[in-house]
Amino acid sequence: MPAATGQDEATAAPAAVAAVGTREIAAEVASRIADTLRMLLSVLGSVLSSEAGQVAAQDAASARSLPAIGKAVRRLWFHTEIFGASWDSKEEAVWLCRLLSMLEGARAGLLSFYGAGLLCLDALVVLAEICFQEIGLEADEAFADHAMAVQDALRGRHWEEFQRLPADLHCNKSNMPLLSADRLPCTMRRVFDLEGVRLSRKQAAGLGLAMLMPGSMTLAMSGVGAALLVRTAREKRSITASGEEGEGARWKALQYTCLGHAHELLRRKHIPIEVQYLGREDSPALIKVTLYSLNDPFCAFPVGSIRGLDGGTGGESTARLRHGSRCRLRPPGKSDTFRMRVYEPATLLDTVIHDGVEVKRGDRLILTFPPGGDRRLRCHAARREESLQQQQEQPTVR
Repeated sequence: MPAATGQDEATAAPAAVAAVGTREIAAEVASRIADTLRMLLSVLGSVLSSEAGQVAAQDAASARSLPAIGKAVRRLWFHTEIFGASWDSKEEAVWLCRLLSMLEGARAGLLSFYGAGLLCLDALVVLAEICFQEIGLEADEAFADHAMAVQDALRGRHWEEFQRLPADLHCNKSNMPLLSADRLPCTMRRVFDLEGVRLSRKQAAGLGLAMLMPGSMTLAMSGVGAALLVRTAREKRSITASGEEGEGARWKALQYTCLGHAHELLRRKHIPIEVQYLGREDSPALIKVTLYSLNDPFCAFPVGSIRGLDGGTGGESTARLRHGSRCRLRPPGKSDTFRMRVYEPATLLDTVIHDGVEVKRGDRLILTFPPGGDRRLRCHAARREESLQQQQEQPTVR
C-alpha cells in the first residue's frame, strides 16, 4: 500500500502541473480576447466620430474586463442617436436585454468568461452593424475578421477552461493605476457595481486616504454585508415573482429583471425631455436646468446624483444652457414625472430663477424672459415656439 500511494502521488504531480499550465495559457488567451474586443470598440467609436464615440474609445482603453467593455457598449448605444428603420424596437429591446443579462450575470457570479464573452461579442457586432448602416458605411472586412477570430478563440481548445474562469476576470493588470476601483476586492466591486468605473482625482485621493485610515476596511466590509443582504432579498423577490424553480431559477429571474430594465432604458433614451432657452441681451447668459424627484420637497439631490439608486445606468438630469441653445434630459429612474428647477450659476450658491414646474418624459419646453424688462423666467410648451420668437424684442445671442 505505501508503494502504491507513492506511485499515485508521483503520477498526480505532473497532472497538477499540467493543469496549472493549462489554466495559465487559458488566462493568457482570455486576455488577448479582451484586448481584441477593446480594439473593436475603439474602432467603432472612432468611426462614429461623435462625442459618444470618443468617450467609448477612452473607455475601451481603460477597460480591464468584459463587464467594463459591456458597460462602454451600453453607454455608446445610449448616447448615439439612431434614426433609421433598420433596428426594430423589439429587436433593440432583445439586444439590450442580452447585454444587461451579461452585465448582471457577471455581477451575480452566474456567468463564466465563456458565456460573457459570447454575449459581449454579439452585442458589439450587432451595434456596429446598426451604426454602420446609420452612417451609410459598409461593414469593414477587417472588423468582421477580428470578430470571427474572437468567436473561434472562445469556442476553441480552451473553451472548457473559459467556463471555469469568472466573467469579470481582470486582464492586463500591468498598466492599472495605483488608486483604481479595479484594485478593490472582487466582492466589493460586484456589490457596488464598480467594474469599469474610472475614478476622478478627488475620488482617487479619497480612496487612498480611506485605505490609510485605521478601521476603514472593517467599515467597508460592514457596508458590503448590508448591501449583500439587500441584494439577496431583491433576488429572492425576483425569483418568487418569476415563478421559476430549480437550478436555473436565478438566471431566469435575472433575465426577467433585465427585460424590464431594458424597456426602462429604451423609454429613457427615446422619450427625453427637451428644453430650449430663448433669452434676451439683458437676461442671464447661462442658466442651469435641474430635475428633482417629486418626493424631494427640498430639492436637495438631483435625480440620479446618488449612485446605486438608479441601477448605475446613467442619464442626464442637469444641463447648462446659453442663449438659443437646447438640451435633452434623460433622467435615470423608473419615474416619468419630475420637478424642474432653473438656476443662474454662481460661484458659491446658484440663484433660483424658476422655483419649479412639473414635467414629464416627452415634454418639449421653452424657457424665456418676457419683453418689457420683466426678470421672471417663464416656461412654455414647445408648440408656442414660433409666437414666442416673434415676441422677442432683441435678437437672440447665439
